Amino acid sequence: MFIEKEQLTRQCKKMGEYSSLKALQVLSALSHATSSVSITELSEVTGLSASTIHRILQELVETGYALKNEERKYCLGFEAMAFGMRMKTSDYLLKAAQEEMRRLNDLSRETVHLIALDNYQGIYIGKLDAQNQVGLRSQIGWNLPLYCTGGGKAILANQTEEWLQTYLMNEPRKRFTDNTLIEAGPLSRELEQVRARGYALDNREHHTDVVCVAAPIFSAEGKALCSIGISAPDYRFPVEKAVSFAEEVMASAAAVTARIQQK
Repeated sequence: MFIEKEQLTRQCKKMGEYSSLKALQVLSALSHATSSVSITELSEVTGLSASTIHRILQELVETGYALKNEERKYCLGFEAMAFGMRMKTSDYLLKAAQEEMRRLNDLSRETVHLIALDNYQGIYIGKLDAQNQVGLRSQIGWNLPLYCTGGGKAILANQTEEWLQTYLMNEPRKRFTDNTLIEAGPLSRELEQVRARGYALDNREHHTDVVCVAAPIFSAEGKALCSIGISAPDYRFPVEKAVSFAEEVMASAAAVTARIQQK
């Protein structure tokens, strides 16, 4: 019923030392199951009580991370599977981009980000810190808005027209700084310029003191999967200096795109 049951039991026992990981124990067990399993079977492999598992499963089913069938047995839900696919994709993109991230980091001595699309937001999936004493507070796994960041606009500008119009109509936008574009018209015109020149700028639009230049990375199907870019405090990286790195950033994005499309 479970793949590598003994190993799974040891893993769940270790996680059981932390009260916050009970739901993860259940998800881990479901991910190792070869078919739908009962609460009793989950209790046996996780060491959790049936009442605890029942409560956790109710929450997982409600949020789409588990599915319940007519026999009152459970399996992974679509949200959990989608999460796993995003993790796999992120790892694949990061490996493909590592060499170019290091090149840009050495060239600029500033922070280099790899940002992927996460529904209607961006998400940091890779970061190399600045080779200076003062860096940026961004962290891998953090979300960021698409419409007012360099990496986000590089991705946003290269989506399909239908997707972009849906985004502009439905995604809330707030003004972070005086430079933030929130109206659909000006933002659409900015995105047209991004597409035409091949790179995007964040001229203190998300943070009052941060400037960024970024370019999109494409799949073999021509889909903008993520972006690579350089970000730094504006006192040492004004927008003019960011633009001076645009050709190098686009070259790195093209190199990563070629590496992805060859696989």
